[in-house]
Amino acid sequence: MFERPEIRKETMVKIIGAVIVAAVFLLTISILTDSHDSRRQISDDDGATESALCSFLSEIKGVGDVNVMIRYGGESKVSGVIVTAQGAEDPVVRTSIVKGVSTLFDIPASSVMVFEKNQEEKTE
Repeated sequence: MFERPEIRKETMVKIIGAVIVAAVFLLTISILTDSHDSRRQISDDDGATESALCSFLSEIKGVGDVNVMIRYGGESKVSGVIVTAQGAEDPVVRTSIVKGVSTLFDIPASSVMVFEKNQEEKTE
C-alpha cells in the first residue's frame, strides 16, 4: 500500500534529471537556431528613414530627384525598397542606387527596385 521512501526518492531523482536534460536540450536548440546578427532596424511611422534615404541618394552623381518607399518585414527589418529617380534611365546610376540601398539595409540587390521617375513637361 505504502511506497517505500527509496522508490519515491529514486523516482524524483529521475524526474529532476529528465527536466534538467530537457532544459539543456531546449537551450542548446535555441542558441543554435538564433540569429547571431544583433543589429535591429527600427520602423518609423513618420517617414524619417525614407527622407534620409532620399537625401542620401539624391547626392549621388546623376541621380537627381528621388522618391523612396521602404517595406518592413518581421522584426522591423527592411525587406524591400522601391526607388524612383530622375537619373535611373542610366544603367550606371541605377546600379549605384541598387548597391547603395542594398548595402545600407543589408538586403539582396533583388529586393531593391529602381525606376525612372516620370518627367512631366512644363508648358509656359
